[in-house]
Amino acid sequence: MITRDDLEGLARREARPESPVLSVYLDTDQSRAANINRGFEAELKARLRQIEQQLDGEELKEFGADAGRIIRFIEDYREPKRGLVIFCDASEDFFWMRALNVRVRSGVWWGEMPYLRPLFETIDEYERYGLVLTDRAHARLFTIFLGEIEEHKEAFAEAEVTRIKAPGTERARSQMNLQRKADEHARWHLKRVAEMAARLAQSHAFDRLILAGPVEATTELYGLLSKRLRARVARRLSLPVEASEQRVLEETLKVEEEIARGREAQLVEELITAASKRERAVLGIDATLLALQEGRIWQLIYADGFAPHGGECTGCGTLVAEEQDACAYCGAKARAVADLIERAAERVFDLGGKVEDVRGPAAARLQEAGSVGAFLHF
Repeated sequence: MITRDDLEGLARREARPESPVLSVYLDTDQSRAANINRGFEAELKARLRQIEQQLDGEELKEFGADAGRIIRFIEDYREPKRGLVIFCDASEDFFWMRALNVRVRSGVWWGEMPYLRPLFETIDEYERYGLVLTDRAHARLFTIFLGEIEEHKEAFAEAEVTRIKAPGTERARSQMNLQRKADEHARWHLKRVAEMAARLAQSHAFDRLILAGPVEATTELYGLLSKRLRARVARRLSLPVEASEQRVLEETLKVEEEIARGREAQLVEELITAASKRERAVLGIDATLLALQEGRIWQLIYADGFAPHGGECTGCGTLVAEEQDACAYCGAKARAVADLIERAAERVFDLGGKVEDVRGPAAARLQEAGSVGAFLHF
């Protein structure tokens, strides 16, 4: 599983023009016919050949070393998940690999730094979820991230009551007492579950919370959560507490997809409205890059597939939407950048900000307003 430390380490890696990095993203999903009989391996080799044909001399030698190491790894790679990400620089003995349980778009890039944009977009698409599956006597807690599910703790509590045989009013009174004790025990249990959910939120920092189980239990649990945790509740699901991890994961991913598309549409409307009122928001590539240069961005938002060319100062690192020979800020030499959004996303993430890649109707709406924008600190 990919951690924030992983991404920060990759984003901090310094550009080395003399020692490029080969970045590989592979769709290895075995449910796709194209990947049966290791079709992803043939696709990788074809993509590598396309780059190889454009190189010669020392560049070709360096590329061959990187490509050879990755090919050897792929040839020995068994039991693939749905996606694979690899960064390799053989001359620096740098090899970073993660197998993901979500699909990624296949692609190969060779450049001064690891090509991180597809990874940022994948992480943005699959937020970390917390899920509490409970009834009035049992509870299980999960986190779901990048298509992987992890069960953290199981709480088990059962009302310690027995059926008492008693005649007439005596039996009715006993049953009432038993029911009262059962209700008390269930409430104690759900209070404990609420406390466990709060601890899980502190230790795993999930974005959203799903409550699953019988309606009666999830309704009561919701009322016992703290205000902060209730604000993260995204959905309630009717699931048996003994549901398999696979079923819990499948139901969560359905919810995740629905929520992501709706949230993106709302977010884009909020951005456009705020920018039009000049309320700590900007739209368009020029205004967004200026805000980035000033360190004002806390959330970068862009339409899926938007990848404008531009330039980057080799001295101060300023990004501009047009290629220039020299930086307008410090006068140092500028170099071409094939994907400004990828580079800007790295900067925002490195500063502790958020990056949002919107798709579907939200992307179409944002394209009408310049395809990119940002919410600002000030």
